[in-house]
Amino acid sequence: MITTKYVRDHLDAIRESLAKRRSNYPLEELLKLDEEWRAQKTKLQNLQAQRNKASLDISETKKKGGAIDDKVAALADIKKAIEELEGKLPEYEAKIESLLYRLPNIMMAEVPDGKSDVDNPEVRRVGKIRNKESKGHEEILSMMGLLDVERAAKIAGARFYYLRGDLVLLEHSLARFALDELVKRGYTPVEPPFMMKNRYYKGTVPLGTFEEMLYMITSPKEAESKAEYEKMDEDLFLIATAEHPLTAMHAEEVFRGSELPLKYAGISPCFRREAGSHGKDTKGIFRVHQFNKVEQVIYCKPEDSPKYHEELLSNIESLMAKLELPYRVIEICAGDMSAKDARSFDVEAYLPSQKTYRELMSCSNCTDWQSARLDIKYDEGNERKFVHTLNATGISLERMLVAVVENYYNDDGTITVPKALVPYMGKEIIGTAKAKA
Repeated sequence: MITTKYVRDHLDAIRESLAKRRSNYPLEELLKLDEEWRAQKTKLQNLQAQRNKASLDISETKKKGGAIDDKVAALADIKKAIEELEGKLPEYEAKIESLLYRLPNIMMAEVPDGKSDVDNPEVRRVGKIRNKESKGHEEILSMMGLLDVERAAKIAGARFYYLRGDLVLLEHSLARFALDELVKRGYTPVEPPFMMKNRYYKGTVPLGTFEEMLYMITSPKEAESKAEYEKMDEDLFLIATAEHPLTAMHAEEVFRGSELPLKYAGISPCFRREAGSHGKDTKGIFRVHQFNKVEQVIYCKPEDSPKYHEELLSNIESLMAKLELPYRVIEICAGDMSAKDARSFDVEAYLPSQKTYRELMSCSNCTDWQSARLDIKYDEGNERKFVHTLNATGISLERMLVAVVENYYNDDGTITVPKALVPYMGKEIIGTAKAKA
């Protein structure tokens, strides 16, 4: 668990990072609570020492036959004061813990300044745009009988979908392609649990801001309030990405330095509420409540995390290049940075129907933000340190389907299968050529 000592030891860096983030995090409130807690803790320890001394004094006086009434009364007052303090300290500790879990990560010096996503600088643009204009993926796939959102909405609500026929095979081909490529690079494939307990989930993300996106599993018991529910054993959330269970997998563990790095390629469904309106994103399968994803996660030594951050980004770009999709890389600026990230990049694919680039993958270095909350450490020599954790999308499958369909759609009504996927699909074309209107 991250501690107030960590905050005090890194106070200048935390202040600078919060200012750069333009964060309204209540750091002064945390520091004040910590100061009061330590003062009350010292007072309690002094009273406990007085109690022990007074008890010994009463015992010795009693043996000698002396009067002890006044001493007993004084001891009772000390015990009452101790009881009151012992009742107050957990309140301080609960408030401090809540604030500590919400404390944003210390950003790296390389993070560009900026207020919001419009300030995210473009790092590079790669690939040739073949389809400068295209029908939207929903229109294409519905017309081909490969996507059905209307029946999905009937049984599950908006932003769900049925994939059909070759689109299902194309999705599985993308997943296996990504896994195979990552395994070649030394990543161990993992299929994680699709649910996580609250206490581990809040170690991977700042639940205060992220919780609105999560689906909570309803307890079979009747909980009259959220607070009552959270006390139950069934405090489970459906996962929003494989990153979260893969990062929590080694909670409360200590590695040998020689065991690092650990590299994982997770595959799972992802569940997100995705509240709010996002214009064109409310149609089709670009922004949905349920989707599938291949995820990359690395545990490493602190000095190695910048190197592995570059590796994760390189893995993404290699997959995009092999799929021959036009893309660009942007770096996330300070004002748009997630609270858990110290530095982050997005990879965006060109979508012909929107004539712009849209986010498909993200790539983040979380340094020790997650490991401190999940208590994941390693030993090297006589030192025990927190590992650094990093994560990146391998392939967000539904969004990648959108990019492939729109970029590989042909005028005759067919979709060309990217060359890298032909061995998995067993065919080069999806659909039957139709005469142009």
